[in-house]
Amino acid sequence: MSKPKVPSLSWVDWKQTLHGFWPGKPKFTEDQYPSLKGKVVLVTGANSGVGYETIKSLAGSTKAKIYAFCRNEQKATEAFKKLKVELEKEYKVVNREIHFIQCDLGDLTAIKPAVEEFLSKESRLDIIIHNAGVMMPPPGSKTKQGFELQLGTNVLGPHLLQRLLDPIFIETSQKNNKGESRIVWVSSTAHLMAPLGGLYWEDLNFETTKKYSMRTKAMIYGQSKAGNIIQARTWPMKHDAPNVISSSLCPGYLSTGLQRYASRSEKFIYKYLLHNQRYGAYTELFAALSPDVKNRSHSISFGSPSHVRKDLEDEEANEKAWNFFNKVTDNYL
Repeated sequence: MSKPKVPSLSWVDWKQTLHGFWPGKPKFTEDQYPSLKGKVVLVTGANSGVGYETIKSLAGSTKAKIYAFCRNEQKATEAFKKLKVELEKEYKVVNREIHFIQCDLGDLTAIKPAVEEFLSKESRLDIIIHNAGVMMPPPGSKTKQGFELQLGTNVLGPHLLQRLLDPIFIETSQKNNKGESRIVWVSSTAHLMAPLGGLYWEDLNFETTKKYSMRTKAMIYGQSKAGNIIQARTWPMKHDAPNVISSSLCPGYLSTGLQRYASRSEKFIYKYLLHNQRYGAYTELFAALSPDVKNRSHSISFGSPSHVRKDLEDEEANEKAWNFFNKVTDNYL
């Protein structure tokens, strides 16, 4: 078995990498957000990190009806109690309701029941933000279905969720103006560390890798984030939904719960390199709301248009990955 090959970075790739350290201030902020009155927004992983900041900004600045898909009900309940206090303090908004639905993206059998609960309550869906994810868990971590945890939780879970939501989402998009319906796939600049073509087909779970180095950890995480870019670029090619904008992004180099698996030395370094998680919401909401975002595009911190690694634009490679994502999730529709 050959070793996974990671393409050399071009100078624009290096420029994107360095941008994360000195991104400047966000330019698309709350005062520019549309009212979203009558709109329904769904955010996954919304009880912590960037997802939490995203729904707080939405709840404080818009009139959207917000659904939070989260894995842990107790943590979500505690988070939303804190959220109400912060909304009143920061935005002067009182009694703002966040609608919780339990959904574990690491278990494909748990996703359809969550969607069925959502569909029992709603007749429209305008914006989906696939925010939930894990980063660099302990070696050998897997989902309930036996996939490498990051590939399963960051890619396959959201893929199934989107497939199940497609009917209501596309139907809603037909009633919206062009660009009002959005799918936001939260990727990362770490996609630059993914294997050539995005996925390491010879060993998707990286089970035969003997040396679990920092490079390998970055490659496995990068594989999942390349998967999100492939989803963002391929979804529009597979659906007749001209009013929809599907895009990917790197929210920024942020201090969030994603670093919970980091070593002590890594956490020490992160302390001096990472930005406050609040800024990540500006990136996600730039992709979700800004009129400057284009279909199949990619954004970086904190709301700047950018690019993806060149090989991830290959339509044949994207088609292969998309077919694999479909095949895996077919049995859970």
